[in-house]
Amino acid sequence: MKSMTFVVHNENGLDARLAGLLVKECIACEGGVTIRKGRKTGDGKTIFNVMSLRVRKGDTVEIELEGGPEDRDCQRLTEFAELNL
Repeated sequence: MKSMTFVVHNENGLDARLAGLLVKECIACEGGVTIRKGRKTGDGKTIFNVMSLRVRKGDTVEIELEGGPEDRDCQRLTEFAELNL
């Protein structure tokens, strides 16, 4: 299992558009993706789970990868987060 932690810098937080883009990236990952904000967790491949976390600007988000080529998936999501979050 691999995990990454990011601080959201986007003015609108993880709004519907950005959450949709994140879910699209997560779906491209072969293993499972879990997104955590505080005590709340959600499946990164489901838009409703991601939106229910209510991620705002300045929030810290942890993404956990399990199964599949974790190194490649970690690189993919890290690049996405650095460009978009």
